[in-house]
Amino acid sequence: MKHKTLRKPTQDSGFKNQERGFTIVEVLITSLIFSIIGMSVSAIFVQIVSLQRRTLATQKIQDNSLFVLEVMSRDIRVSRIANQESPNCDLTTLTITHPSKGAVVYRVNNGSVEKNENGGAFLAVSTPSVNFARMNFCVKGSLANDKQTPRVAILTTVENRTGKEIIQINLQTSVSSRDVIDEFSYP
Repeated sequence: MKHKTLRKPTQDSGFKNQERGFTIVEVLITSLIFSIIGMSVSAIFVQIVSLQRRTLATQKIQDNSLFVLEVMSRDIRVSRIANQESPNCDLTTLTITHPSKGAVVYRVNNGSVEKNENGGAFLAVSTPSVNFARMNFCVKGSLANDKQTPRVAILTTVENRTGKEIIQINLQTSVSSRDVIDEFSYP
């Protein structure tokens, strides 16, 4: 009686000599796919960092310019504006008469908004990190007995001074003076 030994059949995996592993083509394709994914993730990260810097620069411009416009608006709102009619918006310096500060002059000098109170020295209102490239004033209703409330429209272009990319923002605000003494002084 012959005994047969049972052997486990080996599975043929398609590799020669029953060696297991990856072929060079499989390794190259896998490396290529992971390289493309890695470069895509890196490019997205660089783009996100660039957008964040742009957003911070824009926020800095907006914060500073809105502060300057608010300071000017508060002074204009309570001041007397006389004989500065400029419907064509060609005025670059605004002179107002504040009830407690006296004569107040606003102007742009070398990209910085400056304020002069009662004949003193001009002091910067804006920070050095932003550049006011343009500031014009449209004044209407400042003539005596014109039966109009004095109002000022401030048109400005503000940009950043630092960073790789120059960001420019155009802003406009209108302010009415509450001082109507000229309207009631003349019959």
